[in-house]
Amino acid sequence: MATNALTVARDDFLNAARSHVVLGVVGAFVVSVALVFLAEMDLFADPYRTLNDVALLFILVGPVLLAPLSYLAVAGDRASGRLKYVMGLPASRPGYVAAKVASRAGVAVAAVLASLAVGFAVALAAFENAPDPAAFALFAVASALYVATFVCIFVAISASVTGRSRAMFGAVAVYFVLVPFWLGVTPPLTLGTLLSAVGDLLGTGLSASTREFVDALSPLRAYGGLIRPVFAQGAEKYERFAHMGGAPDAVYERAWFHVAVLLAWSLGSVTVGYLRFRRAELA
Repeated sequence: MATNALTVARDDFLNAARSHVVLGVVGAFVVSVALVFLAEMDLFADPYRTLNDVALLFILVGPVLLAPLSYLAVAGDRASGRLKYVMGLPASRPGYVAAKVASRAGVAVAAVLASLAVGFAVALAAFENAPDPAAFALFAVASALYVATFVCIFVAISASVTGRSRAMFGAVAVYFVLVPFWLGVTPPLTLGTLLSAVGDLLGTGLSASTREFVDALSPLRAYGGLIRPVFAQGAEKYERFAHMGGAPDAVYERAWFHVAVLLAWSLGSVTVGYLRFRRAELA
């Protein structure tokens, strides 16, 4: 089964690498990050300040760029009839889903790493203060985990539905819930208003710690927690990072908790997607 999964992953990765969509995704990541660093090289002396804006780019735009790469990973094969051919190699269903996740996540991680390598080069050449390799490395690892999580979610959606339109709708809905809704940028419908409504229904207000715990359960909040040490060094220099100074106190502010959240979203969504795919007709 492992050999079959590796074969499917290799073929899918090679086919994806030749796709204009993949080239567009990688190019969009690289160009976007390079433009952010070029635009801010005269605004800030420290490259890590610009990394904060790159993080915002990854949070808001990253999933949008990754959706075309992922949401048709399985649904596209099913709609085109290629899925029946792949299953006849032979290849097991769990191996097939795992291969799709691995190949598409590999492309996403490569896009992030390539974009940050370009950003590091620009920072090294153009910023007043030299970039910190350790800070860039931590940021790169956390960003890779973040984009891989969304790839897992989108591939899981692709494995769960039977048509291209349903896969696209599912990806859009998940993006709305996990990013704008969770960030609170879509008033009046936000996580905060939902928690307030739940508190009203229960007849008691939810405590601040409960709200913060629920807020910490999203991939974007976990990502933000993982990269917090990159910006903590600027707590006294930049007002934007003033709240990041000091060691985390609550459990949901610890690095291991953030990693656990990302892994839970990744493995949980893939598991659900596979369970639905396992019972699906291949035609």
